[in-house]
Amino acid sequence: MKKVIRADKMGFCMGVERAVSIVQEIADHKSDQRAVTLGPIIHNQQIVDKFTEQGIPVVDSVDDIVEGKVVIRAHGIPPSERRALENKGIEIIDGTCPKVIASQKIVQKYSSLGYHLIIVGDRNHGEIKGLAGYADDFDIIESAEEAEKLSIPVKTMVICQTTIKEREFESVCAVLKGKSSSIKIHNSICSATNNRQVAVRELADKVDAIIVIGGKNSANTQRLYLTVVELGLPCWHISGEEEIPDEIASYDTIGLTAGASTPDWVVEEVEKILKEL
Repeated sequence: MKKVIRADKMGFCMGVERAVSIVQEIADHKSDQRAVTLGPIIHNQQIVDKFTEQGIPVVDSVDDIVEGKVVIRAHGIPPSERRALENKGIEIIDGTCPKVIASQKIVQKYSSLGYHLIIVGDRNHGEIKGLAGYADDFDIIESAEEAEKLSIPVKTMVICQTTIKEREFESVCAVLKGKSSSIKIHNSICSATNNRQVAVRELADKVDAIIVIGGKNSANTQRLYLTVVELGLPCWHISGEEEIPDEIASYDTIGLTAGASTPDWVVEEVEKILKEL
C-alpha cells in the first residue's frame, strides 16, 4: 500500500463553496422557473456536469437567456452583462466570490477617479473579463515581459486576478514600479490561493511525487501544478481518478493537493486508488 499525504490546505475555498451551495439550493428546490448558470459556476467539470444533470445547465451568452433565473458564476461578469439581464427581466442570483466583488469595487472606484487600470492575469479568464468591464481605461497583461512594453500614465492603478501566483504579480509590479514611482498597487490575490501554494511547497519536502487534482481550465489549479514543477518534483495535473498516471506506481510516498474548485469526493476517489497501487 502506498503512503499518501495530503497538503494541509487544499480543495474548496470559501467563494467556491458559496457558489456551489447557491446552485445546489436551487437544484434541491425545483420550480417551474428555468434556472441556468451564466458560464460555468466554477472551473470544475464534474460539478458542472452534476448541476446539468440536476436541470441547471451552463449558458455561455446573455443573448441565450430569455426567461427564468440565472446564477452568476463565481468569477463574476461585466456590469454590461448584468444590465442586459436586468433589462430582460431575468431574475439574477449572484454567485460571484466576495473576494472578486471586492476587486470589482476597487476597479470601479479608481476608474471613476480617472485612473488608468492595469489588470494582471489571464486575459481570457472570466474574472479578468469581469474586472475589465468596470474600467473605462485599462490594459490587461499576463507577464513582466508585457509590462515592459507599456506606457504608464501618471494616474495608474494595478490590480490582479485573485488566483495568480504571488511571484507572478511581484515580477510584473517590479517592472511597473521601475517605470513610474507614483503607480498605485493593490494585491488582490486571494489568501486561499496563496495558502494552497505555500502548503504544496511544504508538502514537497515530505513526498517523492505529487498529484494535483482539479479542472484543466482552473487557474489556481494550474498554478499549483506549476509551483511543484518549479520545485523539480515529479508531478501530474489530473482532473479525476481516470487520469491517474501509471508512472505514479513507482513512487512510495505520494503527495496530494487540489485546486480551490475541486470537490472533496473527487479527491477521495483519487486517494483511494493511489493507496491501493
